[in-house]
Amino acid sequence: MRFGVVLPIGSGSVADAARRIEAAGFDSAWVVDAHNRGLLLQDPFVALALAASHTTGLEVGSCVIQAPLRHPFDLAERALTVHLVAEGRFVFGVGSGSTAEDYTAFGLDFAERFRLLDGHLRTASALWSGAKVGGASLPPWPSQLGGPPVLIGAFANGRWIQRAATEFDGWIGSARSTDLATLRRGLARFRDAGGRRAVVANLAASRADAADMLHELGEAGFDDAVVIVERHDDDELARVRALLPSR
Repeated sequence: MRFGVVLPIGSGSVADAARRIEAAGFDSAWVVDAHNRGLLLQDPFVALALAASHTTGLEVGSCVIQAPLRHPFDLAERALTVHLVAEGRFVFGVGSGSTAEDYTAFGLDFAERFRLLDGHLRTASALWSGAKVGGASLPPWPSQLGGPPVLIGAFANGRWIQRAATEFDGWIGSARSTDLATLRRGLARFRDAGGRRAVVANLAASRADAADMLHELGEAGFDDAVVIVERHDDDELARVRALLPSR
């Protein structure tokens, strides 16, 4: 199982953290996306581009960007920019979000989140293929044609798992809001539908049972685990890296 770390959520140097994460032997660095929660987070696309440009082999991903909060053209353009900067190391994790306050900040209707997610992803996919949508086009560089791989963040018992398996490149489940048994059931549904990459995200590395959880998730068959750390200094990253023995 590959092992990743969430980049600084509030203050802190994203570039420095990304370099330290790579040096500590992790496989990937990830961003989260939240708004109107009483804490200013770095813009996820800026953070992803910074992390990619200050590392050489580290995969960068989002777990997850709330696609409905952006205009679909802007969403497609910014994701394609990160895809270019990362040179094939970007995994675009997207979801609807589950917090109404985020939608309030953007003047959007929370009840429309799934419809918006579906429409925005269809628009982004068309634009990444070079098609014109509503009079707008986004001609990609040849290396970007088709856009980045897209993973869908969804609850383990939700209907989007089927679509993540059949229409997209993978599924992201949250260990922060879902227990192990439910994650196992979600993974089984995803695999039964033919799903490829399965990522479990947002596991707090400070949990007393973090090592046991990582072991269980690996045994269950998840391809990646992404943890939230309290600090990004070398000592803390080395401690967290030891929670999951090298493959």
